[in-house]
Amino acid sequence: MSATQLIQTGPTPTIRLQNIEGNLTLSGWDRPELQARVRGDGDAVTITQQEGGVTLACEDDLWLQAPVQSTITIETVAGNVAISLILSGLTIDAIEGNAVVNSVNAVAAHRIEGNFTARLIAGDLRIDAIEGNATIAKVGGDIRLGRVEGNLVLDATGGSIDATAEGNVKAQATLAPGQQCMIRAEGGITCEVPRDAGGVFALKAEGHIRVRDLGEERSVRNGVLNFERAPAHARLTLEAEGNIMLRGAQPHDFDPAEFSGTLEEEMALRSVEITQQITSQIETQVNELSRQLDDKLARMGTSEELATSIQDKVQSAMRRAEEKLAEALRKVEQRTQEAESRRRKSPGWVAPPAPPMPPAAPKASIPPKPKRTPATDEERMLILNMVEQGKLSVEQAEKLLSALNGAKLER
Repeated sequence: MSATQLIQTGPTPTIRLQNIEGNLTLSGWDRPELQARVRGDGDAVTITQQEGGVTLACEDDLWLQAPVQSTITIETVAGNVAISLILSGLTIDAIEGNAVVNSVNAVAAHRIEGNFTARLIAGDLRIDAIEGNATIAKVGGDIRLGRVEGNLVLDATGGSIDATAEGNVKAQATLAPGQQCMIRAEGGITCEVPRDAGGVFALKAEGHIRVRDLGEERSVRNGVLNFERAPAHARLTLEAEGNIMLRGAQPHDFDPAEFSGTLEEEMALRSVEITQQITSQIETQVNELSRQLDDKLARMGTSEELATSIQDKVQSAMRRAEEKLAEALRKVEQRTQEAESRRRKSPGWVAPPAPPMPPAAPKASIPPKPKRTPATDEERMLILNMVEQGKLSVEQAEKLLSALNGAKLER
């Protein structure tokens, strides 16, 4: 069950999201109105409309569709975020989960605590801190990343770059006239530029520096390597505590195997999202089942023995749901590991530094699968008596008997 609200805003509203306690999905559309959808009866979301703008807060997951020319400000999101098709400014204070931004104009963010993915950014991309990995592709403006605590991938970027990563970096730079690229990494750096690119190159590493397919091959260990190629109209600076590999880019042919691997990785990520949705749905169904049974028991005024019997059946249903969910998560993890294995075998992959081993967690025990016991004669007789006395309808009795026999109550 979900609740939807539609608010007239005009084509260029200012939308402020103050505090979203669940996940956020936001996409642009061509209507001069804002559509907000949440689970339940709508009490989870608070909407305040003022001249030229709307302010929202939500205690659950939130789905928004807004005019494509909206100006969006996000203060805090406790879950994951997916944003697409917003052609005005996007400003973010803090996202505690993962964030995916696709087909937007410009992005300015303070802190992303999970992984960050951005594609098709028309303007500048500026983020102070990303605590996970970052993958950024096809950015037309400048890129400034204050700190990426994981690995960083930069692909097909047209503006200047200033980025620092604590992991490894894999980058592509066009070295267009006037482009200034500064990349620092505590791990290694692999960087590709066009084979005919000209510019000023400044490379510094504690490991091995190698330059290939850019005219004369160059190599140095634990030091500095500087050179120029005409026309020197761009600058590339790379600094790494590990190794640096700089090479001229080769034409990239379509590789069906690479496409298939990428597709399966996307499917694995989608499976995780779907599994999270299933988890929420199961919790909602179990809570609703418990509520309906509690209401019926209160009206019956029945014995403590019958109440205990029904509660046992509810707990059994919850355990069965948890077992199914655990199996789904195992399958998702297996698919993700297979995709990661294929990615490791692809050319140019650089292994990230090994993280410290966490302390071993105690192995969770799975409760034994309970037997489905049908309703007892005493329970059936009690329900039939309630029907005869007019305290329950025939339909209500059928639903209650179904619940006692292990079936789900109709909602």
